[in-house]
Amino acid sequence: MQFRLLHEPDRAALEHFLSTHTSSTMFLRNNLRAAGMGRRQHPLSADYFAAVAADGTVHAVIAHMRAGNVLVQGTPGNVGIINQLADFCRDHVKGPVAGILGPSEAAQAVMQCWGLTDSHYATNHDEALYHLDLDRLELSMPPLADSYQVVDAAKIDRATLLRWMRDYEMEALGAGETPSLDGRVAARVVTALEDRAWWGLIVEGEPVALAGFNARLPDIVQLGPVWTPPAYRNLGYARLLVAKCLQAARARGCKASVLFTNNPAAARAYEAVGFEVIGTYRLALLAKPQTLVVAQAV
Repeated sequence: MQFRLLHEPDRAALEHFLSTHTSSTMFLRNNLRAAGMGRRQHPLSADYFAAVAADGTVHAVIAHMRAGNVLVQGTPGNVGIINQLADFCRDHVKGPVAGILGPSEAAQAVMQCWGLTDSHYATNHDEALYHLDLDRLELSMPPLADSYQVVDAAKIDRATLLRWMRDYEMEALGAGETPSLDGRVAARVVTALEDRAWWGLIVEGEPVALAGFNARLPDIVQLGPVWTPPAYRNLGYARLLVAKCLQAARARGCKASVLFTNNPAAARAYEAVGFEVIGTYRLALLAKPQTLVVAQAV
């Protein structure tokens, strides 16, 4: 097994490997499709490191994103290859690491190899990984106000979106009151609106919920973020909006959706529209980016 940085001729092998782990590689597949291989000016670009067999097949991947997050995917049950790849990457990743995301077993192996202890993290937990075949989408809804609309999020006041996403980052992702928070939130809002990836629910003229897709491919979408301000929770709004967004995706030919969450109330809403747990996904976001310590020769 060879451990190395991938280049454009390796792209087909990488895509084949990722396609065999569809539900846990949405970020990787979406980013590769949007930005191609290698570190570029595109915000979704990355260096892709992989374990490559003699026949050219990929067996594990660690992608270091331009913004610092690390996306991991291994073959379930074969954590040894991830350990070896992580050891290789520790000496070859250029730039700081901002977080580690991926299937729990693989992500935790990388975290341990790189010596990132609990004290480093703003958020560090397993989330339930959900999957739904959209032909099983449950659209029956509890009674709601008669006057509601699902709209492109661009029709919601920008200040409201910024406030919602700031609260989301702090509540769901453990973000702290740092100087970078507002800039990160603003960039996220701008990107989502440009991509037309978010929708809002308006009830009796008031915006009450937000939902969107944070990764999209022709046949599958990944749901997130989903946000309901505290004053509007437990009224069925998020469930309605999620169902409508997925119904629209299905009408465009999409076949499935995935998401991950550790919020019990959100989980109940997702399960009500048909999502089922298929695994766990690790979300480990560092309080501040860390530079990896190169292994010392023995």
